[in-house]
Amino acid sequence: MRNNLQWHSATIRAHRDLSPSVREFEIRPEGGIRPWTVGSHLQLRVQVDGRDEIRNYSLVGLPDDLAAAEIYRIAVRRAEPGRGGSRWLWQRETGDELLIGEPNNHFEIGVKAPHTLLVAGGIGITPILGMALLLARQGASLRMLYAARRADELIYLDALRAPLGERLRT
Repeated sequence: MRNNLQWHSATIRAHRDLSPSVREFEIRPEGGIRPWTVGSHLQLRVQVDGRDEIRNYSLVGLPDDLAAAEIYRIAVRRAEPGRGGSRWLWQRETGDELLIGEPNNHFEIGVKAPHTLLVAGGIGITPILGMALLLARQGASLRMLYAARRADELIYLDALRAPLGERLRT
């Protein structure tokens, strides 16, 4: 585990199941949220087999929409079998404390493109949702393809229907 990362205490404010295999978490950091952009991820320190490990989870939604509530939102697909991070996080409850890093973005969207095609599959929707909402809000030319193995895994379909309309295909 990298020692140079600065960790902050945070609390799970709420969680809800979006599907049988995906749970959304609202995380409130002590001292408030740090600025972030769509495509950013949040590092969480998790316990796996008695040792600390780091997992990265994409921040979901638009920063402006979550700033007033001072929360970060992530969605985590429970991986069975997996490396243990999602299983650990799924065992957390409202009020539990976490250690988180600061938001980091290695997946920024270019907002000045003449046209954008967004493609998301399954849990891969988590960073793409904010991108789609941002581009739609800006009136950008875009189209989005959103796929999953089953209809109940299209976890953010309702959030995309109104802003994208006919530009969304599933």
